[in-house]
Amino acid sequence: MSSESGKRAEADRRKARQTTSGFKQHVSEQKAVVAGHATLSKARSLDVTGFVEARSFEINALQRSLESAKTSGNARAFQTLPRHLRRRAASHNVKRMPVRLREKAISEMKKSAASSKTLGDSGKLTNAKKNNRYKRRRTRSVRAEYEQRQNGKRWLETHVWHAKRMHMKEMWGVMVADSPNERSHRAAYRAAKEKTFVQDVSFYRTIEVTGQVEAITRLLGCLVAPEDLTIAAPCYVNGNRMASLTMYRAGQYPLSALGPVTALWKPIIKGQLGVMWIRIHPCIADTVLSELVNARAMLQEPLEQQLRIDDISCDLVSFELLGNQSTQMLCSILSHTASPKSCGASILQAIQALPSPASLPESVVLALRIHDPRLHFPFKLGAEETQLLPEQRQRQLDEVLLQWPAGAASLSEAGDGGIWDRASCASDVERRPSEHILNERRHAQLIPGAKLSPDPNIDVTVPLLLIRTGPEALLGSRVIKTASQLVDNLAHGWTLLAPKGWGMSLWMALNFAGARAQGLQERNHVGFEAGLPTFPANWPGTSAYDSWAGSIAADEFGKWSRRPPGKRTNYLQLGVESPFSSPFHTLLGMTSSPATYPEITTNDLQCRIRRLRKINSDKKTVALATTSADDGDNSDVDMGDPDTANERELGAVDTTAGIWLVSGERLSAIVSSLLTAPHDKVTLVQWAKPLLESIRGHSCEDSLQLLEHALVRVRLICNGRGVPAKNAPIYIRSGAPSTSPDQAPVGVDPRRPALIGYVMTGSFSLARGCSMAIGACSLKGLFNLWKAGLGIQLPQGSNKSARVTINSMNGGPFIEAILNVIP
Repeated sequence: MSSESGKRAEADRRKARQTTSGFKQHVSEQKAVVAGHATLSKARSLDVTGFVEARSFEINALQRSLESAKTSGNARAFQTLPRHLRRRAASHNVKRMPVRLREKAISEMKKSAASSKTLGDSGKLTNAKKNNRYKRRRTRSVRAEYEQRQNGKRWLETHVWHAKRMHMKEMWGVMVADSPNERSHRAAYRAAKEKTFVQDVSFYRTIEVTGQVEAITRLLGCLVAPEDLTIAAPCYVNGNRMASLTMYRAGQYPLSALGPVTALWKPIIKGQLGVMWIRIHPCIADTVLSELVNARAMLQEPLEQQLRIDDISCDLVSFELLGNQSTQMLCSILSHTASPKSCGASILQAIQALPSPASLPESVVLALRIHDPRLHFPFKLGAEETQLLPEQRQRQLDEVLLQWPAGAASLSEAGDGGIWDRASCASDVERRPSEHILNERRHAQLIPGAKLSPDPNIDVTVPLLLIRTGPEALLGSRVIKTASQLVDNLAHGWTLLAPKGWGMSLWMALNFAGARAQGLQERNHVGFEAGLPTFPANWPGTSAYDSWAGSIAADEFGKWSRRPPGKRTNYLQLGVESPFSSPFHTLLGMTSSPATYPEITTNDLQCRIRRLRKINSDKKTVALATTSADDGDNSDVDMGDPDTANERELGAVDTTAGIWLVSGERLSAIVSSLLTAPHDKVTLVQWAKPLLESIRGHSCEDSLQLLEHALVRVRLICNGRGVPAKNAPIYIRSGAPSTSPDQAPVGVDPRRPALIGYVMTGSFSLARGCSMAIGACSLKGLFNLWKAGLGIQLPQGSNKSARVTINSMNGGPFIEAILNVIP
């Protein structure tokens, strides 16, 4: 028995040595069990527990193989999870599976029989078929989507900010903020009067002219009035002042005015070419650009032919600020200058105590270089100076007010081109730190909310230009004597120029500092409150005004024509000949309307017109209209053929090249003096002789025709109830001293009031507390006003202004007003 048990033990040891590597860890335990078996074998018995433990590895492997064989063909990886770990769509998205099962799930998806689906790079099961058109056209990022949506129109850098808060309108190829979503006329007036009014005017176009200073001056001499050639004066050439000009078509002064522009010289550096920036309203930018090219071709001189004319509108952003606190706000935001000891920084510190921008001379220029405005965001408006300034600061302020420093328009560092170096500005924008980096730096600050300190190795600086703007920019000429007639708080402010890429940073800084953002309508309204004509709405006789007024007239005529005849205003019955436009061409004796007026077609209203004609023919509209007119009914009367009515209202045949718009303070002062001249002249030419003599470079051969086609802008202050409406006629006041037929003015029927002009803008003026209007009168009409005796100088202590009446557009009484000539 002992030999047999020994042989069995030896066999067991041999089998243990032939087991797999995983079974080796149980060798020590098996030896003990084998020894026990030898003992048990002597007793002829079997230890089940020990036997199972010795074979546990094989038993477990057998059970695992059975389980895998059982579920390999019937269950997916996600089906093997317990119910509390199962997730929806786990069969389509492997990221919903535990990490230990994702590899198996991916392999199962790839082996899936769904031939119409594929596994994407993100681990999601996607459709293999072609996407629809919407998904194919969808952009990958928001920035790409915005760039795609700018097809045919340009967005400003602040467009997204404005689009959330204002009504946007496509004008002049740019999306412009028209008006806020809230009622804001009074709020805009208060902001411009007491606080700060801000508008993004980056839609203005900028043309750069490079060449010799003399050549640039001769080029502009072909497009401006002779008295405006002072742009070659040292105060303009050194860049310290910006010139306000009125441009005309090449060689056609004083006719064919284009509109107001501003010209700014780059500070002259010895040995370099002169550079001038011409800032233009976008509605005349293309015309001015073509006229500059034509004028260069007309001169035919070597220096002029070397001039380079470029459009750099997309390289600049600009903001306009108005109001008493505009200076203080700019000083608070721009106080973190890169060169604290520079001339611009010292001037900025000195003018911070000024109560209003009107205290500074108009059109002065200040160059600055500041740190990244995002580092010190948000800004807060500094406290007002309530105490007397220190003697040193007061002396510095007096020097600035007495004479603007010569180096204010240039940066102190040699070779620093500032905002004029567009390549350097673009490079700074590219290498500036991102918002993410700035946020990480803020997060690393020891004190939460502390401002970031500029790092010269990472942060960049921003070159800026500050221009003190005022009435001159809107009038296109110097303003000295007539400035007292304006509301200073509403007329004076600043224009901030910066390189592209910094628009949103500066815009947010201005808004968080307390400036009130407004749109184009509010800016025009503030200009009206100040008593200034705005461009192009108050520049009659220009192609820009014709396009502006024509588009508005087309919209108003369309709204009026779509109303039922019994519900719309019967202008013919009210005696209003032109309710939708101001026919200055008819007032001046021209035979046709401007060519730029749109010709309204009735293609979209043919069905309605045919139906109305059938109704009119069935009901005998002519008789009914006559009856209703006799009864005083306000129903519509027969306006004739629609095409004829459209042509009468908005016909387009001729041009406005023969209209002379009397603009500028010098010419308007002459017209004002003519209205109070003694009655010793009997003809229009004799009466307007001082005006003709003031036009240098114009022949007097066609003086009468020139005077008959002259328009003068006027401001009308109403002294009674009623608000003047747009396009309302202006008449000579009835009850004049000379109302007999023998003493009637030339060309005036004494039995009816004489028409002398039209209202272009009218409303209640919050600044004056009464109704006010800005209109235009013919020079011949003002001559008739003078002949009627209403413009005669009255005794001392009485009102010397001419008095007129304005027709009401709704059938109400006439509105009496005082007429004042404006530049």
